[in-house]
Amino acid sequence: MRRQLLTAAAVIVLATTATACNGDGTDPAADASAPADKSPAAQQPNPAGQDKGQDKDKGGAHALGGKLTLKGKKAGEQLDVTLKAFADPAHSDNKYNKPAAGKRFVAAQFELVNTGTVAYSDSPSSDAKVVDEQGQAFTQTMGSVTEGPKFPVTVNLAQGAKALGWVVFSVPESSKPAKVQFTLDNGFADETGEWTLKKS
Repeated sequence: MRRQLLTAAAVIVLATTATACNGDGTDPAADASAPADKSPAAQQPNPAGQDKGQDKDKGGAHALGGKLTLKGKKAGEQLDVTLKAFADPAHSDNKYNKPAAGKRFVAAQFELVNTGTVAYSDSPSSDAKVVDEQGQAFTQTMGSVTEGPKFPVTVNLAQGAKALGWVVFSVPESSKPAKVQFTLDNGFADETGEWTLKKS
């Protein structure tokens, strides 16, 4: 009988000790199934490189050199459009094609990449506009410039293909271009890309 009492007392002591070791009231089994993540990444709330995408956006997707993804009206029609350069003034490439009196040429160079799922066929020169500080919008003119070749009347791009070309505009001498816009489907698509030009 004495040996049985000692055994019972030993069991009680062990049970009491186990409870004291887990005095926070949590379930040891639950702790084992959800171990704390002590990896270096878990200990850093904002690990290096986490905001790289945001920093890229802050670089000015709408500034000169920025790339914008635009969709057309046709299902699957999509372009990555980059405003590569803007010339003000732009210079006529022949003596017979000059701006009218009181006007000057400006020109925008675009790079187009077909990132859609269908072929692209459009007139990029009809897609572009220049807007000045007064809000006046100007569309393409027939002039050509020494800065580089214009887009052909129609550009056809297979998936993944790209094209580079200039669009020329005639603006008043007093006009100060502030923005360049690009809209697919001859300017009738729902999405318009816009780039802000630096003030001189």
